[in-house]
Amino acid sequence: MTETVAQKERLIEWMGAQLTEKGDGKAVATLPAEPHVLHADDNPRVAGGVVMALMDFCIHHAVHSLLAPNELHATIEMKLNFIRPGLPGVLIAEANVVNKGSRFAIVEGTITQQETGKLVAQTLTTETWVVMQPSGK
Repeated sequence: MTETVAQKERLIEWMGAQLTEKGDGKAVATLPAEPHVLHADDNPRVAGGVVMALMDFCIHHAVHSLLAPNELHATIEMKLNFIRPGLPGVLIAEANVVNKGSRFAIVEGTITQQETGKLVAQTLTTETWVVMQPSGK
């Protein structure tokens, strides 16, 4: 599962993130915080856009695990609080769908630093979905 997911999502592949768990409205992803995702200054830390992309990737798979094969979802709103910098090492993203209604889902997520267990970022996201029509109709 992991290699296929990363290969389909080029940004995620470039970042080096891996989906490690997915199902029942939950997902977990990891990111080795290596030099290509760090700010290039005297204080190495993960770029904020990379943190957002990792969280979005994890949320996507948490929501996707609850949808039918013909449903496509999209983020309506994502609020992410940066608590502290992500440092070289491994970041762990976790997403959990806390409510799924008929048109919207609310998802909570966190990113922690594996080495310390400290919270790096926390998010609250609203997702929606549509039923895809067969091609040509």
